[in-house]
Amino acid sequence: MVGIREQGFNRGKEVEALIREAGGRIGDAWCSWAMVVVLRRAGLRVPRFGAARSWFDKAHTVWRGGRVAGRSAPAPGDLLGYTWGRPAICHVELLLVWGTGPSCRAIGGNTGGGGALQREGEGVYENWRLKRMVAAVANVVDNPNY
Repeated sequence: MVGIREQGFNRGKEVEALIREAGGRIGDAWCSWAMVVVLRRAGLRVPRFGAARSWFDKAHTVWRGGRVAGRSAPAPGDLLGYTWGRPAICHVELLLVWGTGPSCRAIGGNTGGGGALQREGEGVYENWRLKRMVAAVANVVDNPNY
C-alpha cells in the first residue's frame, strides 16, 4: 500500500478503493480504514473501525504513557495511536520496529512523508516516529476480537 496518494482531500481512485474495501464512506479521514485493510489482508477478522480511537479500548491497549501491560515493549503489528494535543486519539498507524532508541518505524494511511506528524496527510507512507509522540499502543494481533 505504500505509495497510495490522495487526489484531492481524502479522495482519489486508490484511496477510495481502500476505503470501500474496509467498509467506510468515501471522503472519510482514512487512517483507520487503512489499518482495517492491512489487518484483514494479514488474515485477521477485525471490525470496520472508521475512528482511530476505536482500536484503543481497555482490552487491547497494552501501552499508554510509557507503561506496557504484560510485556517488555510494543511489538511489530501493534497499532500506534497519536493525539496531536487533542484529548482523544485521532490518528493510527501500524508498528513495524520499536527498537531501543528514541524512534520507532511505522506505516500509516492518510499521513505525510518524511516523518512529519500532521493532522491531515495525503498518502500511505512508512516513517520513523518519535516514541514520545505515541499516545497509546494496541495489540490487535493477539486478540482481534472487539
